[in-house]
Amino acid sequence: MSEAWQNRLIAVLLFVFASGLVISAQRDQGIARDEVVYMNYGTRYADWWIDFATGESGATHKDTITKHFGGERPTDGNREHPPLMKTLFGLSERLLHDELGWTSETTGYRVPTALVNGLLVCLVFLFVLGIWGRTAAISSALLVLFLPRAFFHAGLASFDAPVVTFWFASLFAYYRALQSRWGFLWLGLCAGLTLATKHNAIMLPAVFLPHYAYFVWNQRPEKGTRLRRLYVGFRLARPQVLLGLFVVAPLVLIAVWPWLWFDTMTHLREWIGFHLGHVHYNFEYLGTNWNAPPFPWHVALVTTLFTMPLATLVAALIGFVMIVRRFRNGERNEGSPALLLFLSAGVAMGPFLLRTTPIFGAEKHWASAIPSLCIFAGLGLVWMADLARNSLIVAKPKWHRGLLRYAPIGLLLSTAIGAAWSETHHAHPYSLTHYNALAGGAPGGASLGMNRQFWGYSARGVLPFINEFQGRDVSVPVYTHDASPAWGRYRAEGLLRDGLPNSGHEMAGIRKSKIAFVVHEKHFARHDFMVWEAYKKVQPSFVLLYDGVPIVSVYVRDELLDK
Repeated sequence: MSEAWQNRLIAVLLFVFASGLVISAQRDQGIARDEVVYMNYGTRYADWWIDFATGESGATHKDTITKHFGGERPTDGNREHPPLMKTLFGLSERLLHDELGWTSETTGYRVPTALVNGLLVCLVFLFVLGIWGRTAAISSALLVLFLPRAFFHAGLASFDAPVVTFWFASLFAYYRALQSRWGFLWLGLCAGLTLATKHNAIMLPAVFLPHYAYFVWNQRPEKGTRLRRLYVGFRLARPQVLLGLFVVAPLVLIAVWPWLWFDTMTHLREWIGFHLGHVHYNFEYLGTNWNAPPFPWHVALVTTLFTMPLATLVAALIGFVMIVRRFRNGERNEGSPALLLFLSAGVAMGPFLLRTTPIFGAEKHWASAIPSLCIFAGLGLVWMADLARNSLIVAKPKWHRGLLRYAPIGLLLSTAIGAAWSETHHAHPYSLTHYNALAGGAPGGASLGMNRQFWGYSARGVLPFINEFQGRDVSVPVYTHDASPAWGRYRAEGLLRDGLPNSGHEMAGIRKSKIAFVVHEKHFARHDFMVWEAYKKVQPSFVLLYDGVPIVSVYVRDELLDK
């Protein structure tokens, strides 16, 4: 088999392995609060596209599109978020669950995210392969896959993992467009799909324009006036790249978002305006609950330091330093892609250094920086392995030298296995409670006052305990706290028995309930106090722990326990 076909095979295997692993693992993950919204609207969007594809009368009428995708209020039709992934969620559930019966309903919705994440792993491999070689490519791809928080998001019917994939696909397409006459079309397609996934994509020009200026500068001829040289450099730098970014990409966004087919500029302003004025939800950081700016400028940096596998972080730092040293020593070929990766990570994190950008989902907000960090880590691993191998070959007998050729593979496997088993596997399915060795693990993260979780997904872990009370009474109302949006889906999935209805919200729901649970986040402490007052007790009957850290407490009324 030729080397080219070997590389294609590796890319396909990485895609299949990554996608299959996430699809299998997500079956243990609880349902996140926001997922329920995206699932519901995904079904609605899918219904419209099926009607459109089958020529249903009136499908393209303004009122019909508005009914499915929009409305007067800012959140009607979930129009504050683009439709691409929601549409795929709905179509996937319709095919895999309703039609074929291959998956559960929840898994049916989640499969597109897992597949798109597999595509990310594949794209990282292909990008690095063409610049730094196969070993670095495999290293980078596996490190992207085995990140506890990213792996968690890859298993949800949400946008945070997909936007990372399409963001990186845009980087890849842009880099190729600089070398291809028609590559700007692929750039426009990828950037447009990124826009259609999440609003983060509006920052992509901040990545590409500085890099394009650098590229133009390096293309300029040596002779002629400065203006003439820049003009020639611009012409040689394939200016149609800008056409792909600023013309083709918006057209792709409009094409996949029927809500933009009329009153286009008004709807675009409303979409962007919603996020520019986004509300500030609560999050805990270094012992303080934050819900209004100014936020600490270092949230993104410290959270990343505490949540990525430590070996990956160290390797990333080494890889970045190595690239800078090579560039300063005159090895300019690596400068262009390395600068692109650096700009990508910087732009993804940059808004969160301003102290005013809403931060309530921790690392998921700047997750587009992940591929850059993991690629630098892959390069760092290869550099360290080559350094060790070359040093040892000098000192070892000749018969040892053949074994030392595999030093890079050994270092890669040890690092990847460590990230996969000690971090990602260990964190599952409570990855948002997990912190790395630098933070002292989950207990260290809790002691430091880092955000313990969000979205209420961990409530799934207390369902077996709550199910034991079904049948002791005609109805056992449960105060479901942050998991209330997912309560019906847990029942539909067979994870929750009948006779355990949601009792309602806040104090009224607690008073009505016979069982109450509280998902532990700093700003939710008042719910514990309300339960104590209503139940006349402070001792929970069950506490869900992750590495000794409480994440959900369940309270049961004494009269129910006595039965």
